[in-house]
Amino acid sequence: MAELKQIPPAFIDRAWADGAHQLSKACEASGGEITADQLKMMLSRGERTLLAVMNDGKPVGWLVIHLDQLPNVRALHVCELYAPGATFSECRDQLWEYARQNGCSEIRCSAPPVQARWNRMRWGFEPIYTTLRVKL
Repeated sequence: MAELKQIPPAFIDRAWADGAHQLSKACEASGGEITADQLKMMLSRGERTLLAVMNDGKPVGWLVIHLDQLPNVRALHVCELYAPGATFSECRDQLWEYARQNGCSEIRCSAPPVQARWNRMRWGFEPIYTTLRVKL
């Protein structure tokens, strides 16, 4: 069974060598908002939190999260995710519990359209608003 393990900022470089560099694929889906190098820097500074999906003591997936204290809600925001196959499914309940233990009343994520449909069907996410852009 997979389990979530929080990686302290001091160990981000080691995690990168252990496979967290795969989060670069999630960064590519952001449309240029963040690069893998920038993400690694933010994790090392403690501005975001890295969670490893562990299976038999080995990392098999990675999540980057941020706790958002908004005026009317505290939310755990999944910023980036690299979890091939059913890796994330195996630890969903743990992520929900992690959010509750950190005072959150909801979990949010940003996703391209296909992933957004999957999140709605599989996990019960509901759209709040849509972010659009036009390049100048």
